[in-house]
Amino acid sequence: MKIVGHVSAKRILSTPETVREITSLGIGVEVQLSSDILDTFTLKDFGNLKSLIGDALTTVHAPFLDLNPGAADSYVLKATRKRFQETLIAAKVLEAEVIVFHTGYHPAKIDPIFDEWFERAIETFKLVAAETDALIALENVFDTEPSVLKKFVDNLPKNVGVCIDVGHLNLFSKQPVSDWISAFKDRIYEFHVHDNSGVKDEHSFLGSGTVPLKEFFKEVEKVETDYIFNLENKTVDDIKKSLKFLEEGGFLW
Repeated sequence: MKIVGHVSAKRILSTPETVREITSLGIGVEVQLSSDILDTFTLKDFGNLKSLIGDALTTVHAPFLDLNPGAADSYVLKATRKRFQETLIAAKVLEAEVIVFHTGYHPAKIDPIFDEWFERAIETFKLVAAETDALIALENVFDTEPSVLKKFVDNLPKNVGVCIDVGHLNLFSKQPVSDWISAFKDRIYEFHVHDNSGVKDEHSFLGSGTVPLKEFFKEVEKVETDYIFNLENKTVDDIKKSLKFLEEGGFLW
């Protein structure tokens, strides 16, 4: 297990030194990118951010708001692919080991046009996979079961796997975490680990909500990849609390 702590796009823009607070905990960082960052940061700015991070393990979360990798609207599809290409450039400067992307899948919105949408989305992620040496991890968000993500990884090269977000599972999944782990145990490159009440995506510290963490950690032992845990909390203090939960629970290995 390798651990990183989440740094929001707002923090990167306002107080990039936050990355040092996180690396001082003995873990790496996951840098969340947004359109604001990609519009304003130069390569030099990303180089300065890399200097702040130093040699610590780094992952990147690609922007997702308003984007759709399988969009029917050609303008939206072009914009999405452009943002993803910009993400790959930033990730290269930051020497990211994993880049996390949302697929854009939402059952109510996508299922009526699934086949056409999926064909375009696959083409988008084939382009992404061909242009980076980093691992690509596609994250579950509104997915109620693993089949759509499974279809993605079955149709994409091996450098594309999944990021299982346990907070999202607690909110949206109709199947237990064991089904998700067994479906992807050899293609899980990252986990997003945080807690919530089962009502909102609160990204609270571990042990503060209703995520079945004991069950989750039991299933994680079955994973066959060298995965990364991203403590996807909103503040450094909450990341510290999550680390304490992992240490006191004996979940670090």
